[in-house]
Amino acid sequence: MANIENLRRGRSRPGIARTILPDECVAPVPDPPARAESWTDDQLSRWVELWRGPSANLWDDAARGMVALLVELESLGTNVNAAQLTEVRRISETLLLTPGSLSAAGYALPGWPE
Repeated sequence: MANIENLRRGRSRPGIARTILPDECVAPVPDPPARAESWTDDQLSRWVELWRGPSANLWDDAARGMVALLVELESLGTNVNAAQLTEVRRISETLLLTPGSLSAAGYALPGWPE
């Protein structure tokens, strides 16, 4: 899943000042949790992708658990139940990985409509 493409679409909210985030987070990618020893290469790649994304500029170490859970749930693909799908959506919004949640929190990416 490439949330960066969704984020680039942006949401226009006229009259609301937003802080423009960098396109990428340059902070060091934290080590995944110990349980990641059983993760696939795709899961490890997704971990890095999420921590390199623009929203990661707003995260601290406390986000590690949610990011790990998101990676694990996303890796289930279409084998998720309704509760797991709801959790993926909730985590994505909490981590500001959707255009709506990012915009509602007062942030934008370069190139978003004014």
